[in-house]
Amino acid sequence: MAAQQPSDISTAGSSPTSPANHGGFSLLPPSLGLKLLVLVSGAVLMGLEIVGSRILAPYFGNSVFVWGSLISLFLIALSVGYYIGGGLSDRYPSRALLNTILLAVAALMFLIVIIGQPVCDAILRAKFGEKSGPFLAGAILFLLPSIGMGMVSPFAIRLATSTVASVGKTAGTLYALSTLGSILGTMLTTFVLIPNFGAGAILKGLAGALAVVAIATFQFGSSGSAIRGSAVILAAVFAGIFGLGDLRAASLPPGSELVREINTPYHHISVIDNKLDSQRELKFDRFIESAIELSPPHRTKSLYTNYFNLAFLPQPKIRRALFIGAGGGVGPKAFHEHDPTMEIDVVDIDQAVLDVARMDFYMPEGENIRAIAADGRTFVRNSPDGHYDAIFLDAFTIGGRIPFHLVTREFFQLCRQKLAPGGVFVMNVNSAVRGENAKIFESMYTTLGEAFPQVHAFALYHQMGLRDQSTNVMLVAVNSDQKLSPEDWLAKAVAYESPSHIGNAEVRRMVNDLLTTLPAMKQATLFTDDYAPIETMSF
Repeated sequence: MAAQQPSDISTAGSSPTSPANHGGFSLLPPSLGLKLLVLVSGAVLMGLEIVGSRILAPYFGNSVFVWGSLISLFLIALSVGYYIGGGLSDRYPSRALLNTILLAVAALMFLIVIIGQPVCDAILRAKFGEKSGPFLAGAILFLLPSIGMGMVSPFAIRLATSTVASVGKTAGTLYALSTLGSILGTMLTTFVLIPNFGAGAILKGLAGALAVVAIATFQFGSSGSAIRGSAVILAAVFAGIFGLGDLRAASLPPGSELVREINTPYHHISVIDNKLDSQRELKFDRFIESAIELSPPHRTKSLYTNYFNLAFLPQPKIRRALFIGAGGGVGPKAFHEHDPTMEIDVVDIDQAVLDVARMDFYMPEGENIRAIAADGRTFVRNSPDGHYDAIFLDAFTIGGRIPFHLVTREFFQLCRQKLAPGGVFVMNVNSAVRGENAKIFESMYTTLGEAFPQVHAFALYHQMGLRDQSTNVMLVAVNSDQKLSPEDWLAKAVAYESPSHIGNAEVRRMVNDLLTTLPAMKQATLFTDDYAPIETMSF
């Protein structure tokens, strides 16, 4: 019978030296170093998953498909890593091998900073859809480093276990440390890193932290080799952190100038002056959310916002208005021009968006205009009943998706409750109005009809016949039983007057975009708090 190797786990009652406790020189005590390695790798893994959403969002949005792809990929990676790590640790129970794997993982994470933008851009150009695109991009960028970190726990258990009798306690301790690291990594990335740093800087920081811990716990042959090896690896880490550029969604096109750039928990915000088109753009990642003319009086270049003024037709005397979703603040600005005495509340979940609207897009400041950082639904719930004459919903996540809790029957019923009699609810929707890509429009029209006595739809470019293509559709719901006919809308448009830059001729043109013939909507999905699959619908 062959002799048992010293590194093998012994039977209960014997106490050979653990593989984690002998062989070579380490900067940290072997037992402490192994626990630290497990803790930090758990934190880095979750940090990578969360920042991964910020890398994919500029190209594929921030939908349920992106998060479903990321969660699936990381679970696949952990399963593969557990399996490979368990088998490899039995054959080669070496601290040096484990640490080498993690150094390779750190190198792969630095590589993401270099290839992240080209990979996502290539997949987008190859016309992969919003379902397959994020999964493919995530697999290319995150699968290998995640598999490497998945190998840590089984490897560490094998190295730390000295007897069969201690396997349970050892495994429990190390898995607890890994889970604790995951919690710390999640909270640190979510609440500290993302609000203050770009995705590229976070990636480099996570990779550097993993590499430093791998060095500190590496078992070198001697103290001299430890010094030399650490110096070389640290030099590579610093070269990666300070030598690589930022991970950017795209470079600025010719003739453009970056005015402001801000990272927030919700967006990567950039304000860009496009000199070729003579406009200032507000971008959330690579998507333009709002645009105004560069020269005074800085009229909007996002023409759909002019359609907000349709609210003055069924309700000419708007005294209090609520805008949910600030964008560049062009809607509140136009309403303030129309009536400087009007009380306007502008609500956005991101304080930075409100700040940018005022600093860079000239949204007025004053006692009649309140900018409030809050979730739109929470703010509406806490508002007095019958308080507003008009409510405008123009809130989108990255990629043009409306948050699902703002599209349900229950939310619309809540909004109607906060409107005065005759009040108006106006909503901006991105959708076609017929055909395969009209599902969002059909569901939104149907759901609004469950909460309001009448709903009217105005499709931009309807007069040009673009009904099968996605466009801005303005849904206008009126809190009144007195029905408005197309002739009523036209008559009210003829009588419309305003000192703002949105004059009578413009409003009469917009009224011609009223949809007088609607598609059959028998198959439309009614959105409720229980079921509102707007993120899965194409537009």
